[in-house]
Amino acid sequence: MVLEDLDALMDANEIDALLAVGNVFEVPDIYWLTGFRSPDTITYFHSKGDKPVGIAAFNTIERIRKQSFLKRTYDLSELYLKFMKAGKRAADHPNVVYGTILQEHFTGKMLGVPDHLPARILVAIQNLGYTVKVVPDLLKDARATKSKAEIKTIKRAGDTTISAIGQIAEMIKKSKVGPKKQLLLKGNPLTVRDIKLALEHFLLDRGAESAEDTIAAVGKKGFDWHYLGDSKDVLKAGVPIILDVFPRLKQERYVADVTRTVVKGQPHKKVRTMFEAVIAASDSVVDALTDDAPIDEVNMACCQTLKSYGFDSTRLNPEAVEGMTHGLGHGIGLEIHENPSFYDRERGFVADHVVAVEPGVYLKAHGGVRIENDYAVTTRKPKRLTIGLDDIMCL
Repeated sequence: MVLEDLDALMDANEIDALLAVGNVFEVPDIYWLTGFRSPDTITYFHSKGDKPVGIAAFNTIERIRKQSFLKRTYDLSELYLKFMKAGKRAADHPNVVYGTILQEHFTGKMLGVPDHLPARILVAIQNLGYTVKVVPDLLKDARATKSKAEIKTIKRAGDTTISAIGQIAEMIKKSKVGPKKQLLLKGNPLTVRDIKLALEHFLLDRGAESAEDTIAAVGKKGFDWHYLGDSKDVLKAGVPIILDVFPRLKQERYVADVTRTVVKGQPHKKVRTMFEAVIAASDSVVDALTDDAPIDEVNMACCQTLKSYGFDSTRLNPEAVEGMTHGLGHGIGLEIHENPSFYDRERGFVADHVVAVEPGVYLKAHGGVRIENDYAVTTRKPKRLTIGLDDIMCL
């Protein structure tokens, strides 16, 4: 599937071959292209109509042969050894290294590279006289449509994320309400540091880790929808607590993205309305999200629903400061934000896109309510991947 997808995309981008460089922990494209999980930097070369090649030296090339799904490799060990004997590093001479690679493998006219190719390599290739075209969206578009195996893996990441948030919900549920509505667990104030540490331990025990810092925003601080939460912030009763958790499976490298807004006790009447509006908006998105659905029609389904509840949005009113002031969602996979983009008004969703949908409402006086779940797009109703945890959580 990778070869077929890339050949069509290379045609569309008017390139004859694709060259990418990196390691899987820094460049997710490399893992998707090779299945090779290693901290070693490797080169990937794919000439249109031919099988891709994994390129490296010494022990790395042997591991590519054993551990990746690539059928062709090219060994740079002899070239690297010449540099070593001369007291030099191959990395300092990209003109020689990539001149050798391209002379051996490239017979076309236009060489495509992603925008994460190191600048020193790009300049070296151009100085060698090759015509290079940067194709920033080629691999993003290729990765946007997921295989059944990828969707299954993302669901497994979602199961882990749901379980992790469930553990934090239990901590909040077991807490007592102390002075100034502070939550107390075993007699001590329950802080953002406490719940983040609990999340980290839970995720690590299940082979996952937070890809970035988890969002834990208490009360009015949740008005800033990307407020991470200060470690000293104390959780309180009666106010919305936003928990946005997006871990990565350590072995498989795929992520999930789930948000729940938790209230200990009874929320303010306005907060209840915020919950109702966000749930209704989520339902309207699920009804609209299908194969061939224009992306902006799905956005509008959400924002029009929120409007019917009296809440503004930056999609309908770019100057809005309250209501839904962020995008509706994003693609997920090997990265927490990838294609399809919900900001792309010219495109539509296609079957096997996997997206995180996160409608939210934010008011200065109360903070925020956001609910996020992950879905695989199908030819009918989207398949929800994050199940097993209530969307409304008043404990």
